[in-house]
Amino acid sequence: MEDSDDPSMDEHELVDRARELIPGGAQTGLRAQAYETGDVAFDSASEATLTTVSDERYTDYHLGFGPIVLGHAHDDVDEAARAAIDDGVLYGAGTTPLEIEVAERLVDLVPSVEMVNFCNSGSEATYHAIRLARAATGNEKVLKFEGCYHGWHDYVDVSVYPPADRVGERYPESDGMLSAAVENTLVAPFNDPDALEDVFREHGDELAAVILEPIPHSVGCLLPEPDFLERLREVTESHDVPLVFDEVISGFRHSPRGVQDEFGVIPDLTCVAKALGNGYPVAAVGGRADLLAQAGGDNESGVVISGTYSGSLPGLAAARETIDTIVDEDVQGYLTDLGDRYRDGLTDLLEDHAIDGRVVGHRSIFSVQFGVDGEPRTYEDVLGLDEERFRAFAAGMRERGQFFTPNPYKRHHLSFSHDESHLESYLDAADAVLAER
Repeated sequence: MEDSDDPSMDEHELVDRARELIPGGAQTGLRAQAYETGDVAFDSASEATLTTVSDERYTDYHLGFGPIVLGHAHDDVDEAARAAIDDGVLYGAGTTPLEIEVAERLVDLVPSVEMVNFCNSGSEATYHAIRLARAATGNEKVLKFEGCYHGWHDYVDVSVYPPADRVGERYPESDGMLSAAVENTLVAPFNDPDALEDVFREHGDELAAVILEPIPHSVGCLLPEPDFLERLREVTESHDVPLVFDEVISGFRHSPRGVQDEFGVIPDLTCVAKALGNGYPVAAVGGRADLLAQAGGDNESGVVISGTYSGSLPGLAAARETIDTIVDEDVQGYLTDLGDRYRDGLTDLLEDHAIDGRVVGHRSIFSVQFGVDGEPRTYEDVLGLDEERFRAFAAGMRERGQFFTPNPYKRHHLSFSHDESHLESYLDAADAVLAER
């Protein structure tokens, strides 16, 4: 067996070895997409910087698909996790002070949350939320929206990125999905109250839940129109159908209270993960006490929510420290201002270079979309973007020390460790890339 710490090993050799052992050479196909701009193997990360095994340094705008809201290797978060490890990583029975402390913070901050169940990933959280809703209603069908991603499981991995000729119908995103799960997933366009009401007229008595990203960041950024979210809340309440907000991306990145507080629409269940722990594996489903109480584990509580590693101490310690830092230091206020400056600067560059495109985003998230214009409202407004130009842009930016995924439907993220110097460096690099491509 070769030693991965061999100083003579470079990215190409490591990636070749990885491809022999790991499908695609990375953990998930989405991670493997980084290779579209050249082989890469990382050795360390600190604040806003990623360092490869060959000592190349990049400013990181990927941030692990968004969890790193404070910056890599944040001293206080990592010290909290290390201290938790010293007391044992996992007990697996009863409760711990950390469970209670983090649950109390979620209840105090997130308007919809009265009780909490911890888990390890956003996919687990949405899976549990749908099971709770199905148990409460006795129904099986779930309504989701095109362009919203809620995890890898069969319940909802439908119509996230349907091709143009499959828009408006169920489109399974993976081979091997259970047909019954796909058949029980209904799909509607985002930001379309009329289509929403059509679904409820036909299937309202069969629905177990409606789930959505209140801001669909899985396709860059679709900002919800106020009347859409308000009508969604009215219709679900009138039919007694639980409304689930997937705030896996937005929660604790856009606000410690969730965008549900920003938009003034309160769901029945909320899923959080990613920025909750600044990179540590921790997630939660929270919401109405009567829905969560179904998982109580006694003879009258019939919903199974399980997971050997749920509530692990390092993740909870990281979550407690991350939440406290976000609140105490007004992280979102800083990131909103910085995000506005990135978006404004990129928009000016597109205009200066007469390039057809737009910059979308919200607070600490932004995305450049070439070949399209106007404010996107639905998934169809994202179709037709110039994928090859974005990949060329990503490659050119990587050559200049700026790292983000070359997937044209994804997004840039900012962290509390990004500053004025990073902004200037990014915009200078973008100016050079846009001038030559």
